[in-house]
Amino acid sequence: MTNPERKPQILQPRYEGDPVLRLKCRRLAKEEILSPEIQNLIDDIKYTCDEKDYGVGLSAPQVGEAVAISVIAVKPTPNRPNLKPFVNVCINTEITKTFGEKEPMWEACFSTLDENGEIVYGQVPRYKEIEVKYLDRNGDEHIEKVEGFVAHVLQHETDHLEGVLFTDYVNREDLITNQEYREKVLHLTQKSV
Repeated sequence: MTNPERKPQILQPRYEGDPVLRLKCRRLAKEEILSPEIQNLIDDIKYTCDEKDYGVGLSAPQVGEAVAISVIAVKPTPNRPNLKPFVNVCINTEITKTFGEKEPMWEACFSTLDENGEIVYGQVPRYKEIEVKYLDRNGDEHIEKVEGFVAHVLQHETDHLEGVLFTDYVNREDLITNQEYREKVLHLTQKSV
């Protein structure tokens, strides 16, 4: 599938205002998923997410490709030591069921910056538990029930595949800067960073 000789590439990020972020992404058939072009793109998205530290998920439109691919990289961290890992390539992702009511959750996106080029945060209503259907990089179908932070991330990344940004759910005046988020939400001070 992948060429072991080929080195993955860092892809260029796209930011709010770029038309590709507003496109409904093209879904992929299994044969296309297995093609060298798509396998290389998956490798490049994963590499970009890891090398550039773009958080816990990265979707193809965020790097200029309007195809329905997301890389999810949820792992335990010092701030979230109890996270259950969910590290997957999710293709043609579809949320098939939701459970309970939506609750506001803090989120950010490297594609959405303020006028100073800094990441902004906002509270977005998300379901705490969902059922999701997707294909993996081998074209095999998975149906999983996920909850908590993984459900949150999958909803955010699935929105990207539909041309939706998290800021579509938030009043611009309610967005806060990275520094404000660290101080007000995480209760971190400059000295504790």
